[in-house]
Amino acid sequence: MALDLSNATILAPENVSGPEKKAVMMLIEEVEKRTQLRWKISTTRPAARESNPSDSTAYPSNPQPLIVVGTADKLRHVLPSYSQEIPNRSIDSRPEGYRIVLSKRHSAPALFVIGNDSRGVLFGVGHLLRILNLKTGSVVAPDGLNIATSPKYPLRGHQLGYRPKTNSYDAWDVDQWEQYIRDLVVFGCNAIELIPPRSDDAAWSPHFHHPPMEMMIEMSRLADSYGLDVWIWYPAMDKDYSDPHTVAFALKEWGEVFQKLPRVDVVFVPGGDPGHTQPKYLMHLLEEQKRNLNRYHPKAQMWVSPQSFNREWLDEFLGLLKKQHPAWLNGVVFG
Repeated sequence: MALDLSNATILAPENVSGPEKKAVMMLIEEVEKRTQLRWKISTTRPAARESNPSDSTAYPSNPQPLIVVGTADKLRHVLPSYSQEIPNRSIDSRPEGYRIVLSKRHSAPALFVIGNDSRGVLFGVGHLLRILNLKTGSVVAPDGLNIATSPKYPLRGHQLGYRPKTNSYDAWDVDQWEQYIRDLVVFGCNAIELIPPRSDDAAWSPHFHHPPMEMMIEMSRLADSYGLDVWIWYPAMDKDYSDPHTVAFALKEWGEVFQKLPRVDVVFVPGGDPGHTQPKYLMHLLEEQKRNLNRYHPKAQMWVSPQSFNREWLDEFLGLLKKQHPAWLNGVVFG
C-alpha cells in the first residue's frame, strides 16, 4: 500500500552544510509548487516518537509520517532507534551515493533519504522528487521503496551559456536560472560550465536582465549554494599570444573575471573554435593563467583541448605533453 505523505514532517539534522539545507528547501518548495502543501521542518524527532513503539498510547491512531533527510553520519545521532534504516557508511561509501528507504517497522512510518555525503543528499532528494506522486493537496510515495545507488561517472556537467546564441538562456533572470539548476540537479548534474563576458558571441542581447558579468557572478553563486562544481569555458581569442603585451592584457582581463566569481573549480580553454593559437604559445599562456586563477581560487584546475589543431599542431601539442609533463595542467578534454 502506498504511503500518504500529505501531512508529513521533514526531519533534518541541525548544523549541516549549505548544500544539504538547499536540498531540504528544494524538496519543500518543489512539492509545494505542485501540491499547494508546505511541509514543516523539525530538527529533532517529535517527542511521541521517542516513546516505546510497542506502547500504542504514545502514538495517535493515524501517526504523522516522517521524511528524514541527511547524511548517514548525522542521522545516526538524530535517530538511533532507526539503525536498520541508517547503515554504517562503510557499507557503501561511494561519493554522491544515496539510499531512499521506506520504513514501517515503527508505529510512525518514515521515509529516509540518506546521502553518503552532501551531494548524495542533494541527488537523493532529486530522485525522490521524480518518484513521488504529486497532485493538488496530495503527496504519495510508492510502497516498498528501497533504493541504493551511486553515480557511474564522476563528472556530469552541462554548459549554461548566458549569451545570444541559444534563443532562450539570454532571456532568463536569476530565478529562472535557479529553477533550471534545480531541474539539472534532480537528474544528477553535479557541474555547470559558464561562459565569460567576452566570447565569440555578440557582447549584448536585448533580452538580458543583467550584464553578462553580473549574471555570471549570480550563476557561480547559485551553483556554489547547491554544492555544484563551476567550470568556465574560456576561449583564448586574441590575435597573437606570442606577443608579451597580448599575454599581459589577457592576464588582466581573465584575472578580473576570476576575482569576481564566488566559485571556480575548473577553467577549460579550447584550442580552437574560437581561437587559433600555436600550442607552444597557448601552453605558455595557460601556465600563466593557471597562476592567475589560483590567486583567487587556490584549488581550481586548468584544462585544455586540442580541438581545431591541424596535424602539425597536434603533434606539437602531444610532444609538449610528453616532454614537459606540465604539472600545472590538470586535464585534457577530447571530443
